[in-house]
Amino acid sequence: MNMAISEPPPAFKVGDCRTISRDKRSWHRLEADLVRRSGLAKEETAITSSRHVVLLNVQGNCERGEYFIDGRNAGFVPRKPGAILFVPAGCSWRGWEAGASTAAYLAIQVNPAHVAELLAGGQLDALPSLSPDLGFEDPIILNAARGIGAEIRDRNPLSAMLVESYTATIFAQLMRRQRYPAAVRKGGLAPMNLNRVIQRIDDDLTADLSLLQLADLAGLSVPHFCRAFRQTLGCPPYAFIIRRRIERAKDFLCHSSMPVTDIALSCGFSSSSHFSNAFRREVGTTPVAYRGSWPGKA
Repeated sequence: MNMAISEPPPAFKVGDCRTISRDKRSWHRLEADLVRRSGLAKEETAITSSRHVVLLNVQGNCERGEYFIDGRNAGFVPRKPGAILFVPAGCSWRGWEAGASTAAYLAIQVNPAHVAELLAGGQLDALPSLSPDLGFEDPIILNAARGIGAEIRDRNPLSAMLVESYTATIFAQLMRRQRYPAAVRKGGLAPMNLNRVIQRIDDDLTADLSLLQLADLAGLSVPHFCRAFRQTLGCPPYAFIIRRRIERAKDFLCHSSMPVTDIALSCGFSSSSHFSNAFRREVGTTPVAYRGSWPGKA
């Protein structure tokens, strides 16, 4: 099944499954599409994109498959949640994959001219060309993509500005990865160590992880780890964990009927009041009001 992505596509992946939910939003020359499905078996992909495509694996492992870029075998890299695929504009991506029966992905499509506006004053020729990358992990791109995903349902008037900032981050990092793949910010966490720490945080959001546990994963002393973590992500570990918990809570609020108290405990908060206070600080509204802003959740 071929799709030329100039209008919103019905799906990036085609197969026998049930769509649980699909949320979309468009900004200036950018579109984000969050799709959740169940009953998955083998899926096929065949797209020719007129826009850059960033695909974030949100839920479910992708365990086996085969991909082709412009007719050439591009191999296959097993992916877990947090893994990213990038297909630049003009490339043909085809193949198949199989894995978890319940999964979700976030697709971000960006007009190349918009990337040029953000990074090169509108001069496309001033930007380096980008190559396909069908399965990698990068915490900077991951956090920026999640930021765009969070804005799909957030009607804050500053949403467009935030999305532009996230988009610039994604493509600046893609260019840096492909041009300087070994570059590591001096004093920050190495990508492998950072991925290991973030994965542990995501796996144990309800646990009271200590700084010593996280520092051990990175092979650093606690003071060195805290400095390196802040330099890499711009916030201390505790604040990052709270934000991760809030992100998971948003998902429950939007896609489940769980009581707020149960959501609080499921996301690692000690009580509903602790959760409500933290949620208001991060999001600017209460969990109940946030849930009520979603159609069918009022």
